[in-house]
Amino acid sequence: MSCLMFRNLHFVLMVLLVFSSCKEKVEQKKQAGKSLKMTATAFDGWHHKDLKKDSLPGISLDRVYEELITEDSGQEIIVALIDSPVDIDHEDLKDQIYVNTKEIPGNGKDDDNNGYVDDIHGWNFLGYQDNKTIQFANYDYIRVLRRLAPIFEGRDSSSIIETDDKLDYEKYKKALKLKEEDVADIQGELEYHIEERKKYYACVKAFPELVDPKTGVFDKEKADSLTPKTDTQKELLTAVQDFAYYGAYPELLDVSVAQGEARSEKVANLDYNERLVIGDDIYDLDDVRGHGNIDAPQGRITHGTQVAGSIAATRNNEIGIKGVSDKIKLMVLSVFPERGNELDKDVANAIRYAVDNGARIINYSHGRYFVDKEEILMDAIKYAGENDVLIISAAGNTPINIDIPENSPHPKDNPNNGDEIVDNLIKVGATGKNPDYIKPYWSSYGKRNVDFFAPGQRIMTTNSGSHSYFELGGSSLSCGIASGVAALLLSHYPNLSSRQVKEILIKSGESFDTEIKIEDDIKSSFQDLSKSGKVLNAYNAMIMAEEVSNSN
Repeated sequence: MSCLMFRNLHFVLMVLLVFSSCKEKVEQKKQAGKSLKMTATAFDGWHHKDLKKDSLPGISLDRVYEELITEDSGQEIIVALIDSPVDIDHEDLKDQIYVNTKEIPGNGKDDDNNGYVDDIHGWNFLGYQDNKTIQFANYDYIRVLRRLAPIFEGRDSSSIIETDDKLDYEKYKKALKLKEEDVADIQGELEYHIEERKKYYACVKAFPELVDPKTGVFDKEKADSLTPKTDTQKELLTAVQDFAYYGAYPELLDVSVAQGEARSEKVANLDYNERLVIGDDIYDLDDVRGHGNIDAPQGRITHGTQVAGSIAATRNNEIGIKGVSDKIKLMVLSVFPERGNELDKDVANAIRYAVDNGARIINYSHGRYFVDKEEILMDAIKYAGENDVLIISAAGNTPINIDIPENSPHPKDNPNNGDEIVDNLIKVGATGKNPDYIKPYWSSYGKRNVDFFAPGQRIMTTNSGSHSYFELGGSSLSCGIASGVAALLLSHYPNLSSRQVKEILIKSGESFDTEIKIEDDIKSSFQDLSKSGKVLNAYNAMIMAEEVSNSN
């Protein structure tokens, strides 16, 4: 299977970094790990460590709490999480979920007159009747083909005269190309996940003593201590070690297969249109549907739950993991399906909802390389900027330079003169645990459009479904960590503007003068892979924030 599947970047956390089918990318194998029921002592939190004190290239958050502030200091800050549903009853998240106190739960009325009924914790833009949530959605290129094929099918470029038509025609041709490229990719992915699940159960049968009967996870230490007696045992034992390293368990394997099937039958299928159950006009911003149930469906693994933990898992409850600050309240705005692309209208309306309902930071852990109506997104981002709200997004998990017009949200910098198109948007790339290989192979980069990097490799975070915690990676988590630090600054220095917070995060990072392999025969200095050439550092940011705040 090719790596085209990576364009659906929020899903990459499950596919690329847990069961990557592009096996030649050896670095990607380091992204997933084991899941377990955790105590506070089991959480090493390398990404919170300090390079000088701990020899780990974290964000120096532990040092912030040791030297600068106390755990209970600061004021509450609302961070809007534009993502998928979140397990709001998770032991490590339930105290961090935003509550709209102006709304009376379950009375079927819009008590605060904000246009949304019973929006207690946020809004589910994928919601439809009986509190259900759309599980699978079309790719953007399918939506483009559905919209433009009636106009351009059978025509060539010589018949296109109007400027707007030319732009749409180019988009239509690109959508056709993406659909054609996806055919083999889709089938290959499904076959891969089916074979992986078969292999897992073959390993369980061959080595039952190596698997935990409660979690379904293989014990890597025990597996490493065995000596295979036959070639078949050797092959299976190697697979056991891989499954142990990834933390594979039955539910996760089932999810991978189900999503592979859905990709063929629904996500990339012109005959499937998920919005029919909602019944809205996907190009009309004023036609807002959904409901207030943003809780993750029972037993389902969600990207939103995973990102939520990186931002704000409760620090002082002596269980699980630790987020950035207990003063963060997460406003959940569900727009991500489990597979497929979010709708531009939903993202734009989620941004506007966040701004109008008190969020200071918006976390949008996604980046897309092909969108239908990018102008809708940019107008919403500008609206957030006009209201002093900072948006933090993920650079992506494909090893490419994102200084390209196709990246969405659009490049923040004008390629002609370098000026920022919007100044309230941050893009964050992912870094790893080893300072000598600070950028994992898979992380996207860009001198103009990636502002800085943050830890995103082997991060233990919250998880929904049968496993409460899971170790994984991706720039979605880097984005979440950066949003947490931005909120930490505003919690202690609320007079800072969003633009000041952005500038502080960029300027206060830790510099790494490391040579990075970005392609097979091409290397680059880490300094040239982002605008700042730095890695997020919470300790430096807090010190700088105090100075800027005092000068306001």
